[in-house]
Amino acid sequence: MLIQVEVASFAVDPGRNSPLIILKEISGSRTLPVPIGPLEASAIAIESLKVVPEKPLTIDLARIILEQLGGVLSRVVIYDMIEQSLQARLQIAHENSMIFIDCRPSDAIALAMRCSTPIFVSDSVLEKNIPGKASEQEKLRRNISSLDTTEFGRYFLE
Repeated sequence: MLIQVEVASFAVDPGRNSPLIILKEISGSRTLPVPIGPLEASAIAIESLKVVPEKPLTIDLARIILEQLGGVLSRVVIYDMIEQSLQARLQIAHENSMIFIDCRPSDAIALAMRCSTPIFVSDSVLEKNIPGKASEQEKLRRNISSLDTTEFGRYFLE
């Protein structure tokens, strides 16, 4: 089963000192921290703050190409976790067919935000992320909950 989520906040994984996007289910309280690189975090922060860069970012170029070729991003799905690595897929409607493209979750989220497309996470992925199932995940969840992430997006714009 797929659960619709939204970008709830930005955070930093204190163990790795790397950015995270926190996805939260729309009709519930479960969350999913998604590790991302600094450039991807910047692209997502730029979009969430509605900042228009001087020149299009790579993810903006992907959106433009998709639109010019007549494709519509209908949904993004984070469908599996293999060895602590999240697996994501773009679902693109083109003419009378559906095209599925595997990609990094950070790119999928950034493109979904630019296309105003819903993001879904497989219930099994959210279940793997329940506190108490893995001590590392629990530590990360506690660390994230203690951080003030309201200004995180601005950090990447400076």
